[in-house]
Amino acid sequence: MTQPPSLLQNRNFFFVWLASVVGNFALAVATIAETWFVVKTLGAKEQLGLVMIAGSVPRIVLMLLGGVVADRMKRSRIILFSLSLRVMLMFALVGLLALGKLDIWMLTGFAFIYGALDAFFWPARDALLPSLVQGSDLTRANSIMLTTNQIGLVFGPVLGGILLALVSYEWVFSITGVLLLVGVGCIAMVQEPPLVQHKERRHVLHELVEGLKYAINTPVLLSLMLIYAIANLLFMGPLGLGIPIIVTDHLKGEASTLSFLQSAFATGMVVGGTLLTIYPPMKKRLLMIAVVIAIEGVLLALQGHVYWLWGAIFIQFLLGFGVVSNNVPMMSLLQQYTDRDKIGRVMSLNTVASMGLSPISYSMVTALLSLHVEIAWIMPAFGLTMSVLVLAMVAVLPTIRKVD
Repeated sequence: MTQPPSLLQNRNFFFVWLASVVGNFALAVATIAETWFVVKTLGAKEQLGLVMIAGSVPRIVLMLLGGVVADRMKRSRIILFSLSLRVMLMFALVGLLALGKLDIWMLTGFAFIYGALDAFFWPARDALLPSLVQGSDLTRANSIMLTTNQIGLVFGPVLGGILLALVSYEWVFSITGVLLLVGVGCIAMVQEPPLVQHKERRHVLHELVEGLKYAINTPVLLSLMLIYAIANLLFMGPLGLGIPIIVTDHLKGEASTLSFLQSAFATGMVVGGTLLTIYPPMKKRLLMIAVVIAIEGVLLALQGHVYWLWGAIFIQFLLGFGVVSNNVPMMSLLQQYTDRDKIGRVMSLNTVASMGLSPISYSMVTALLSLHVEIAWIMPAFGLTMSVLVLAMVAVLPTIRKVD
């Protein structure tokens, strides 16, 4: 019972934690504002997928390079640089709005740049935590981070919906920029210990190949990458593009309705993360991840046929609960089974494996929408296929069933 206080009294962990909470709050506000701007103000719901694809492609293409950089440089510096550029981009977006120049193509360009920054930000962020806390605290530290980060994702959409009803988009994005600036200040206070590095610097390609071979030859890491590749191919597109369409077409809602659904998703993550903090899983974690993803597929299928607001909110809550139930054991498994001098590359490889197919997922859903296929057909088809494939992996790969 003394571990959580000791973690929060860890100066470096505290500032990283605070920056994450503030950053996620800003992200939630910006996401709902951008989504609503595209769907309602621009009336371009069929093109929403273009924005998401533009953010995903550079994120995936550059992610492996980001992992190598995270193993070579101080991760806190990489995070600081990325956040600082995001602040400048956010205020540039405000300027374009004020001039009336923000259209779907400008938003697509901004998404592309943000995706490129994420390619370096994410591996650095995921590799930083093990250097700040003791190994025995990693599972609980991951739970605390993932749970408290959802505070912003719970209240962010609510605040975003309120702000959209009261003030202009310029003010909404300005507030987001200020929140990101607070995150920059927090990361600037982190004092990261020296990195574990090779005695001699090798070519980037050599280090990429080394990291890839390491992950492939480690059964736990390979199984994780395969599971998340399937999940993101069949989950990200229908969920990301489907929820705004369900709000407008099925629920006949407004921005506040979208914020309710997004807040329900984040609330489910908070509740699930809290339980995992109190009762961190230690046995059969890979099997737990696979089963939960299979259940999520069924829930995604059901969400495509909900026309009642409270029913949609409840399913979103369960989906959020499931997502955090995957992420906490995933991070712990990665950190437990990875050598410290390769953790940046392994984190980036896992992200590429898990998210590399997201642009294809968005493209598939966007193509089906352009062919006038209803979201009520798309979400069940993708969700149930995901459930079947993941359960088939459980049957085929003994590592999933046996590893703790």
